[in-house]
Amino acid sequence: MPKKYLYVSLIAVFVISLLSACGGNQTHQQEPEQASNGTEGDGVSGEITVAGWNLAADAMVETAEKFMEKYPDANIKVEYVTSDYDSIIPPLTAGRGAPDVIQIQQRDFPNFLEVFPNQFVDITDRLDGRENEFAEVAMNLAQQDGRVYALPWDLGPAAVYYRKDFFENAGIDAESITTWDKFIEAGKKIQEANEGVKMLALGYSSNDVAELYRILMNQLGAQYYDEEGNIQFVSEENIKAIEMYKKIVDEGIVMDAPTWDDRIRAFVNNQVAAVIYPVWYAGTIKTQAPDQEGLWGLMPLPAFEEGGPNQAHSGGSVLAISTQSENEELAWKFIEFALMTEEGQDIQMKYGLFPSWQPYYETEQFKVIDEYFGIALSDFFGQLSTDIPPLDYGAHFMDINNAIIDALGAVMLDNENIEDALRRAEQRAARDTGLNIAE
Repeated sequence: MPKKYLYVSLIAVFVISLLSACGGNQTHQQEPEQASNGTEGDGVSGEITVAGWNLAADAMVETAEKFMEKYPDANIKVEYVTSDYDSIIPPLTAGRGAPDVIQIQQRDFPNFLEVFPNQFVDITDRLDGRENEFAEVAMNLAQQDGRVYALPWDLGPAAVYYRKDFFENAGIDAESITTWDKFIEAGKKIQEANEGVKMLALGYSSNDVAELYRILMNQLGAQYYDEEGNIQFVSEENIKAIEMYKKIVDEGIVMDAPTWDDRIRAFVNNQVAAVIYPVWYAGTIKTQAPDQEGLWGLMPLPAFEEGGPNQAHSGGSVLAISTQSENEELAWKFIEFALMTEEGQDIQMKYGLFPSWQPYYETEQFKVIDEYFGIALSDFFGQLSTDIPPLDYGAHFMDINNAIIDALGAVMLDNENIEDALRRAEQRAARDTGLNIAE
């Protein structure tokens, strides 16, 4: 899902709780509607607040409307929050004031379970064995000690979105770009043929520097830990991923776009020829640049070598129920409707949220041609989800990611040696997490 990362250490969590207060977030209050077909409320009533961000929150607004048509005695409020959790962490720390249903990124959820024990409702019994209906790569991150504490929302198989017109102006066939080296050379030609256009816009001078790195390292099967759970950043795969990242930047085909909004403006203003993001970014492109319909194509990620692995996963969230909720049953009914019914998933797909709930893959809606891109997005990204290497984010990913961000900044901006930067990052991560460094 769309996001701007601001990861915090465990110490910072408690500092924020003292200095921050909830509030100041946009809340979309849905008025309950009577079901037009006379559907009974089935005893589901009361009011809950659902917190999410960007397009995910937009999807929740429409989901809430449909839900309240079915359950007219229920009132669902959607609260727009930021994806850095600055309004979620304080109430979880204080034990009061949290939304009933909270969107949390899949990779962050194990960390939340560790830092905020007993703050999320165990939904294992409510699922009644249906957890196997969700993609394993997503469900694994929603569990702790064999119990389920959230429903996986979406998956994030990654690809390259590209501007057909810019490629055609340079005589570039997207299908010929099978490696990252070919991608770089194509980018140079495209920039020569299209004045004022860069191949990519990346946030390599901000905390978002790790976005492309995570895709590259996942593509190669790299990990943050060894098999015993010790920190291990210095590996052949990690070094190779950073080397390619730096090469892409150093070859002059990237404009620096530090923030999420900067990167959106870049494609809206016709300044970039390609965007490397997961499936959920399709919704961002469609909603932010409706006038560019028909100009965007899609191609798989280039490989590091011909015939090498080219699949990766980035993003994806869960919906979790706070134990602070005074209406857990309504909260459960809502996320069950949103993520475990065809009607609810129709809405998620409308906003570009590729489902983790696998029964939806057999529906007709899943195979519909997307008019904006001219292809069946689900089928395309489904083919890029068959061999994604698993990636263990662990229960300390926020601290791990902070250390990686520092290392990438040193490499990208200060030209520090990659291995030296990673070793220093290992030391920081070990200090912040209490984990050992692999020998």
